[in-house]
Amino acid sequence: MAQAFLLDTFNKTFSLSGVRKLLKRLGFSFHKASSFLFKAKRDKQEEFIRDYEQDKPKVQSDGWRRYFIDGVHPIYGMEVLYYCWLPVGKRLELGVGGGRKRLNILGAFCPDDHEYIDRRYTDKNLTAQSVIELFERMRELHPETRHFRIYLDNARYQHAKTLKAWVEQTKRDTGVTFDLKYLPAYSPNLNLIERLWKFLRKEALQTWHKSFEKMQGAVAGVLYNLADYAEQMRTLMMEKFHLTPEMSTLVVGQP
Repeated sequence: MAQAFLLDTFNKTFSLSGVRKLLKRLGFSFHKASSFLFKAKRDKQEEFIRDYEQDKPKVQSDGWRRYFIDGVHPIYGMEVLYYCWLPVGKRLELGVGGGRKRLNILGAFCPDDHEYIDRRYTDKNLTAQSVIELFERMRELHPETRHFRIYLDNARYQHAKTLKAWVEQTKRDTGVTFDLKYLPAYSPNLNLIERLWKFLRKEALQTWHKSFEKMQGAVAGVLYNLADYAEQMRTLMMEKFHLTPEMSTLVVGQP
């Protein structure tokens, strides 16, 4: 494409190697294209960020605790594939699991003190009851807190009537508020805990584990010991959010 651009724009013919050398001299480097969900609305994301910034002072002034929550579902033996260097014509075959054993994790990450808590299940999927159990764990750990601000996506079980009824009942019975702040649609880039899941996959899942139990142990070894990764967490979990690019036209392929 760069070769054709140079010819069409400047009437200059370059070989492919010449184009590469020219691009390097001009300060370019080769990158994999980044993707984003084009249905996301940037104005909604900007509105979320404004509201989020206004929430920060309430941690100190009103004793709020804030958490980003999300689910992740490591599948035994299916996330181990990776790229490697091989002699031309050779293949590296890796045995993988059948995809039937899955660890379901619903996690919560506090951006203010980097506390992480979760609920894990091997025998059932995540449901509204999983969210309730996670909220109850928050209350156990922080009995003095009267207001929990929860940032969460639009998974169906997180909009369930059962969950909302529990939130209302808890407020009536105890005065504790679970304030659910839903992220804009198609905006995983705004959920801070998504970065933690990516880190988890890198540290625990890109290695072959002999059994499902070994995989669970590797996951626990990371999630129970996040303090050991304090330096990585400090930069990875910064409260800086990449917003969806503004785009009026989506071009696919050649005109």
